[in-house]
Amino acid sequence: MNRKNQLLYGLYILAAAVFFLYVLFPSDTVATYVTSRFNRVNSDINIDVDRVSLAFPFGLNLYDANVYYLNTEVLKTDHLKIVPSFLSLFRSKIVFFFKGSAFKGKLEGRGEFDKNRPGQQVVIAVKLVGMNIKDIAAVKHFLGRSITGLLEGNFTYRNSGKSDRQLDAGFIISDGELELLVPMIKEKSMHFTKIETNITIKNERFNIKRCTIKSDQLDGSISGIVNIVEPLEQSRIRLSGLIKPSPEFFKNLGKDLPLNLLPQKILSKKVVRVRIYGSLDQPRFFMN
Repeated sequence: MNRKNQLLYGLYILAAAVFFLYVLFPSDTVATYVTSRFNRVNSDINIDVDRVSLAFPFGLNLYDANVYYLNTEVLKTDHLKIVPSFLSLFRSKIVFFFKGSAFKGKLEGRGEFDKNRPGQQVVIAVKLVGMNIKDIAAVKHFLGRSITGLLEGNFTYRNSGKSDRQLDAGFIISDGELELLVPMIKEKSMHFTKIETNITIKNERFNIKRCTIKSDQLDGSISGIVNIVEPLEQSRIRLSGLIKPSPEFFKNLGKDLPLNLLPQKILSKKVVRVRIYGSLDQPRFFMN
C-alpha cells in the first residue's frame, strides 16, 4: 500500500471513528456525569440536564438545562453549548465558554474555577439578550407580582468561599407592564417604556444600587436594601427614591385613595419622595 493510499485509509478510519463517536454517544451517562461534576463544583449553583451531545469540534451541547441558584430555578435553557479553553485543561484554572437560548432570547458568557479548590474559586459572567421576562419564574417569585417585557443585561457571579459569594448585575427591561397589586388602587398594572437597574447580592443581602423607571404615567428612581430570608416573600425591604408623576397619574390615584393617604399637598407636587418598607408580600408606602 503506497503512502497516498495509507493516508486516505487513515483519514477514513478517523472519520469513521468520529462518526460512530457522535452517533453512539452515551447521552444519558454523560448528562448524569456533567450535572454531578458541575454541582460538586459549587453548592450555590446547580443544574439538571435532559440530554447531552457532542459539539463539533470540541465541546458539549446541553438540551433543556435548568439552572438553580440556592435551590430556586433562575434559568431554563432550550440549548446550551459549552466549550472549554483547551490550554486551561493543563493549568490549575479551568476556563470555559458557553452560549445558548432561553426564554425566546440568547445568552453567552464564560466561567472559570480552580481545579484544586473547585468549590471556592468560581467566577461566571453572563450576557443576556432579548429574553421574555414574563417566562422567568424566579423574577415573579421574588417580586411577588408579574412583569412583562424584553430583558437584556449582564451579571457576574463570584464565590471565594462559603461565606463570600456575590452577584453583580445590570439589567434593562423594555416595553412591558408591571402588576401593581396595591390595595385600594383600581389600576391592575402599569405600562412602562424602560426599567433599568443595577444590583448586588452578597450572601443574603440584596442591594439595589439604582433602579429607574420611565413610563407615560411617571418617571422615577429608587434604591435600597432587601434582606433575604426564607420564605422569600417575608424578606424585609427598605427602599427610598423620587418619582415625577404626570398630572393624569395623580388625578386617577386621587379617585382611589382617601385624602388621609394622599393629601392635597402631595397632589400638587411635581416631585414626590417615596419610601417603601415592610416585607415583599406586604409592602408599605409613604410619600411626602
